[in-house]
Amino acid sequence: MKTTNLAQSLAIDSQLRLPGSAGRLLKQIRDIEQVAPMFRDAGLIKAVQRPSIVNLAVSGVASHSCIERALGGFIYASAAVRTDLSIQDNKVSTSGSDSVSELDDIDYEAQRKRLDLVEMRHSYALVERLLQQGVHSNLILIDTPLFIALDMAPLKRDTRHSVEYEKTRNAITQFWQKYRQSLFPWNPDGPVLASILAERFSAIVSIARQDLRTNDGRKHILTSDGFTPASVAKLDGLQERLVGIGDTRFINGILGNFTRTIAFRMTENRSRLEPASEVGQGVIGFHFRSARSSYIKMAQLAGEEDDWSASQLDTVASRLMILDMQSQKQAMPLPQLLSRQQLNILEKFAVFYRQGLHEAVRTSEVERTWLSNLDEGLS
Repeated sequence: MKTTNLAQSLAIDSQLRLPGSAGRLLKQIRDIEQVAPMFRDAGLIKAVQRPSIVNLAVSGVASHSCIERALGGFIYASAAVRTDLSIQDNKVSTSGSDSVSELDDIDYEAQRKRLDLVEMRHSYALVERLLQQGVHSNLILIDTPLFIALDMAPLKRDTRHSVEYEKTRNAITQFWQKYRQSLFPWNPDGPVLASILAERFSAIVSIARQDLRTNDGRKHILTSDGFTPASVAKLDGLQERLVGIGDTRFINGILGNFTRTIAFRMTENRSRLEPASEVGQGVIGFHFRSARSSYIKMAQLAGEEDDWSASQLDTVASRLMILDMQSQKQAMPLPQLLSRQQLNILEKFAVFYRQGLHEAVRTSEVERTWLSNLDEGLS
């Protein structure tokens, strides 16, 4: 019986499929090249002015969690760091920092979702401290979502996850009820609070595939951001050209240097966000790119169409782009990148905590301390 080893099989398959794959990619590239000017002319892609002189006070929060096996289960370490920067006539200096942390045991079920909730609380805690301290800032950045998505909700049987969910929802509710009027755009002199998230391209791609000639198709986008009914005629044939183009390739093809997408309502693209009382006042977003070689990010902002003008959104986008920094593994605004570097020690502390936990259990030190305190209370 004749057999073919894996290397031969892959070599044959690659030669057979290469022409077809190359042809499909070239067609998609040609389609994107035709679509990109249509998006620009219709106002769905917007060029942002690059400032020559920058004067800006910005604070960036980065969060991170890690998990270690311990005693047949798991422990976690979670932390967030805030770095404050001052930019005066293009000269950058740090002006302050803050941090929060948490270490505890965690069970296996829904680990990542629970840690996402912990990180959201940490981010909001650092923003709240900044506002309480009265530190001047034009822009406050966090790397967690502003609000809780449906997929983060707990299963009914997972009581510990339910506790984390309620704690986080209450913390976010209390923050917005207390500080909304202190933030831009409700306070014209207040700081902008923005969430900077990676990828999540489906929102703008989904909008591009709507029939923007109808009110239902346009409900996702902010018409105040430059889209008018007259722009619809420039999108003839758009849907046919988008067939077969993946979300990532599409968004990379239409966004160039110092450009952003039109702002869109995130509440129209998500089935539910929590807390409902605060989400009901609006959540918008846009994708941005500072350079062809840089990663595309999404900015998430609180508010509705009446709260934000196109010029205000351009200002936020411009500031995010000038702060965009590239590292070997990721790209993020400079203050968040500096914060993220401090979080590199988190794994080491988790290992140290695990070692201490093992030793404490082995020697029963915790139990003896607890019993001695109990005896003192009875005497």
